[in-house]
Amino acid sequence: MKLQSILQTVRTNAFCALAFAFLADMVSLPLSAVETGANYSGVARTSLPTGEPLVVGDALETFVPHAGNTSGNARFQIVDTVGPEFDKAWRVDTLRDTGSAAAIELRALTGRPVAKGDIGMIRFFARSRGSEDETGTARVLLVIRRNGVDWNSSYEGDFPLTRAWQEILVPFTWAQAFAPGEAAIMMRFGFKRQSVEIGGISAIHYGRSLELSALPRTRFSYAGREPGAQWRKEAMERIEKIRKGRIGLRVTDSDGRPLEDATVTIEQTRSAFEWGTALQMERLVVDSPDNLRYREVLQELFNAASTENDLKWPAWQGDWGRASIREQTLTGLRWLHDRGFHTRGHVLVWPGRKNLPREVQALLDTPRQGEIPSLVLDHIRAIARATKGLLEEWDVLNEPFTNHDLMDLFGNEIMVTWFRVAREELPHARLFLNDFSNHDATTDLAHVEHFERTARYLLEHHAPLDGLGLQAHFNGRPNAPENILAVLDRYQREFHLPVRVTEFDVWTSDEELQADFTRDFLILMFSHPSVIGVQFWGFWEGRHWRPSAAMYREDWSEKPSAGVYKDLVLRRWRSEFKAKTDTQGRWEGRGFFGDYRVTVTSGTHTHVSTFSLNSGTSPERTIKVPR
Repeated sequence: MKLQSILQTVRTNAFCALAFAFLADMVSLPLSAVETGANYSGVARTSLPTGEPLVVGDALETFVPHAGNTSGNARFQIVDTVGPEFDKAWRVDTLRDTGSAAAIELRALTGRPVAKGDIGMIRFFARSRGSEDETGTARVLLVIRRNGVDWNSSYEGDFPLTRAWQEILVPFTWAQAFAPGEAAIMMRFGFKRQSVEIGGISAIHYGRSLELSALPRTRFSYAGREPGAQWRKEAMERIEKIRKGRIGLRVTDSDGRPLEDATVTIEQTRSAFEWGTALQMERLVVDSPDNLRYREVLQELFNAASTENDLKWPAWQGDWGRASIREQTLTGLRWLHDRGFHTRGHVLVWPGRKNLPREVQALLDTPRQGEIPSLVLDHIRAIARATKGLLEEWDVLNEPFTNHDLMDLFGNEIMVTWFRVAREELPHARLFLNDFSNHDATTDLAHVEHFERTARYLLEHHAPLDGLGLQAHFNGRPNAPENILAVLDRYQREFHLPVRVTEFDVWTSDEELQADFTRDFLILMFSHPSVIGVQFWGFWEGRHWRPSAAMYREDWSEKPSAGVYKDLVLRRWRSEFKAKTDTQGRWEGRGFFGDYRVTVTSGTHTHVSTFSLNSGTSPERTIKVPR
């Protein structure tokens, strides 16, 4: 329906009352839960600096339902209301839980050019008119990015809404330049059944006239952030039980006689848990001041790593304009291997049309399309052989929820073949299924269920699936840790497979929130018995797909999240002891699993040795001190 027709249709109170009654019936809410009158609480507009319009015309009318997303799932109306200095609002009724926030959306296109690094501001007022959620809270997700793509956003934020009008202030920095009409501002509502009103919309362009920090913002939090949260206490208790083991030492002289009162210093040098990051191989191969610092921080913080883009099929083929990428990538992988990093490959098959190399894309929808399955297998074999001995695991299949073109064309059984061929070439590597938005069933049930169906299909068809990869990218309103814990428990009950967080970051300019959630996410993951590692998706702002998500700023100064990481991973979850042996030359304690260095001093004699402490083994180790 055209906008002017909507405006004329919904002006009468009688129609509005009818719409409310229909919504109450559709979402199984009592009529008392859906407000039928104005409820303006008196919240005032925040005074903002003067800027230029980011959209053309009235901002409210610029937003329109996105074509193709509304049928049967939602109702969109512009209604009369009483709000803070506005009297019209969009009402979006979510009539069906679609499992995807993007399925129900209002979208506006920008009306002016913007440059990378320019500052913008979105201000709107919103309230819930009713929700199926037991808390009564409705939600809206704001996304700002290039129109028509689902990556490289300039902003993403998820806002909880109560019955009273709430002002939402969102200052942001443009991640790239756009011509007029190239970028979209999207408000998404595809959650549980709910009714939301949005009004008083402003879209402002500031360019470089002020700093982002000079603008007011609506700050957010997450359930379970509070000090003393019960989930955190329970997680810490689990860590003590599942991540530690007994260390027993017996110190003797060279003749086997126990050495009493010998000084024993035990230092953990490496964690058994794999703390990693995605890397650009260029940073390990090409010398520059930043790259040298990059390697220093890498070796200080992490014991595991993967390629970020270098092993993706188009990059490996040279489609991205670097003919020497293979040699550079292999050199970087050897650098990691020589320094003892656990290394993983990303990715063998990313089965979406847009993620295939150009030569394969050119065969789609042609008489030669049937050649594609063999080309995929040839690629798996070739890249596995080229990197043999340098990688300990691979993402065999990446993001099948949104990237399924090859399965649509050739059937789901092709996924099983990919895993089987990978096992033939890589008999000792762990083989993973990897996807995003599969860590919280309360915010993306469809993704979680699809991930489960895919894993189940692979296992039922005897694919050698060794692990589950969870991409865990969070925006300015992170998920509740207890919701993530519920999904980990769910996967463990059904699959009993190791889980790795393959792509973790917290994308927000609120550095305090970023640090707190980084702390809680690491605690949660380290506390779950199925999780074998957490991999950040980069750590330095100077080369990060979402710069504000990095732990280190471009000048290499640490953000609070880096301090949190170092405190937990390098201090609190590392064991160190200094003690004396008893009359039998023995000492016993409990330490975190990993590698250790032991220095024993008895009289004038000192001996240094090493050992590894692993889950399920706690033998007494005898250390002989030569005289």
